[in-house]
Amino acid sequence: MSKITVNEYAKKHQITRQTVYNQVKKGLLESVEENGVLFVIDEDIEASKSSKDKCQKFVKKLLKRIDKLEKQLNKERESKDSLILAYVDEMKALYLPKPKKKKKSKK
Repeated sequence: MSKITVNEYAKKHQITRQTVYNQVKKGLLESVEENGVLFVIDEDIEASKSSKDKCQKFVKKLLKRIDKLEKQLNKERESKDSLILAYVDEMKALYLPKPKKKKKSKK
């Protein structure tokens, strides 16, 4: 276990600096800040059970988020469909010719 900079960690693990910052923010990577510099605690992922647990928790979180977003998307689709149907009905009422009333002939 060693302490390395964000840039070093990103290069070593072939990921972007932003990904490192995101993982630190989400608690997936341990870090310390010294004199305004963020250092990442670099562990061997396969040897670290806690890292594996963190990954599993993160995957569960992502799956829950995906489920929530899918439900939200379905609600928005239904809402959109309802709006479209309402607008179609309004357009028909405005632009389709209204049937003419038949006049009764006087004899």
